[in-house]
Amino acid sequence: MNYVAIIVGALLVMVLGFVWFHPKVLGTSWMKGAGLTEDDLKEANPVVMIGALLMAGVLSYALSRYAGHTEEGMSQFVHGMYHGFIPAIFYVAPVLVSKGLFEKKDLGWILSGAAYWVLAITLVGGVVYALTPVSAS
Repeated sequence: MNYVAIIVGALLVMVLGFVWFHPKVLGTSWMKGAGLTEDDLKEANPVVMIGALLMAGVLSYALSRYAGHTEEGMSQFVHGMYHGFIPAIFYVAPVLVSKGLFEKKDLGWILSGAAYWVLAITLVGGVVYALTPVSAS
């Protein structure tokens, strides 16, 4: 198990979130869909950030469980992206979309959140695999 890869993957989730949900990217529409204002977000809660980082670590750890095996003719980064994309698109996105629909959220808010997680999990898979040495088999 490569702990550096797991930590880098977790940090990647957080950095991507800071960019994705920035007011100049998708943050303004996300806040509107979530019913939040900029003032709400200024009240920083360290528990939220620590919890989010820990959950990103769990996600990164889960993706690292199979890192180290290789696929002939495929870069480890691409291979890891594949292993991130498949569960993201077939498990995570449907759950988030269904949850958002039941909560009667705006479709743009639902899709931007689902797209963020598909991208984040796909990239974490790529990074974790790329940073984990290939096991001898």
